[in-house]
Amino acid sequence: MAKTLTDLPISGFVAQEVAFPQLLDRLSEGARDTVRQEVIEPAVNAEGFPGDGRFCLITVLGHSDRVDTAGPSAEQRRAQELDASDKRATSAGTWVFEQITAALTAAGQSPPASVEEATNFDIVLVPCGAAALVNPVPTSEAQRAQNRRVQCVISTFTP
Repeated sequence: MAKTLTDLPISGFVAQEVAFPQLLDRLSEGARDTVRQEVIEPAVNAEGFPGDGRFCLITVLGHSDRVDTAGPSAEQRRAQELDASDKRATSAGTWVFEQITAALTAAGQSPPASVEEATNFDIVLVPCGAAALVNPVPTSEAQRAQNRRVQCVISTFTP
C-alpha cells in the first residue's frame, strides 16, 4: 500500500476571525489553487473512483494566537484560544466538504450527504488552541497572524 502525507498550513486570520472562506479570499490565486490541489483533489479522486481502492483522510487542525489581553484569567484565556481554534477548524472542514461535494457533482457523481456517509474519505477536526505556536513570543501582527491558522494534513492511501 502506498501512502502520501501532505502538511499544508494556511495562516493569516486576522484577530477574532474564524471564517476560513474569508481567509482564502485574501490569499493569492496560486495559494488557493494549492489548497484545491493538495486538499480537495485527493478526496475527490478517492470518493469519485471507489473501485480504485483509494482513501483520503483530511485532518484539519485549528490554531489560535495567545490571548494576552489584561483581565481574563488563565483559564478564560485558554478557553478563548480553544474556542477560536475550534471555530477555525470547523469552518475549514465545512468549506473542504462543500468543495469536495461540488467537485463530485460537477463530475456527474452523487456526493455523500455528509462526511459520515462518505466511503473513501474522511475529515477530522482538531482544535489546538494556542498549543502549537509558530511564534511563541510574537512581536508584530504579522507574527500573530502566522499563529492564527489552520493546518491541513492530508493522508492518502492507495493499494
